[in-house]
Amino acid sequence: MLGLLASMALAACGGPGEHTVQGTQLAPGADAHITADVDPDASTTRVAVNVEHLPPPGRIDAGSERFVVWQRPSSTAPWRRVGVLDYNADRRHGSLAETTVPYASFELLITVEKQSSAQSPSSAVVFAPTPIG
Repeated sequence: MLGLLASMALAACGGPGEHTVQGTQLAPGADAHITADVDPDASTTRVAVNVEHLPPPGRIDAGSERFVVWQRPSSTAPWRRVGVLDYNADRRHGSLAETTVPYASFELLITVEKQSSAQSPSSAVVFAPTPIG
């Protein structure tokens, strides 16, 4: 009972949201843990991403070298690059340190890319669009 009350109090305070997303068929065993702390007054969100059990990019799409995180405020808007996962092949782990997205509500997508400077997402989607905020 006390735990339930604490959870309700935290939710009322607007604490960070936690999302766990399973990988697509390109990375079926992978799990992404997304932490999103929305600031509705500033209409921004601090986002951090940690991914476990992620195969190397080149195994997902030949010639690919990086995992890129993207965001867009609506399904009609273009995707914008948020950053590149810091990937450790030995641990099969990727992370994106906390960064700020200029929206309180948006979709997040993770793809595998041949270059970290890609201007738009490839079709090699490892985590499908996920609503945040």
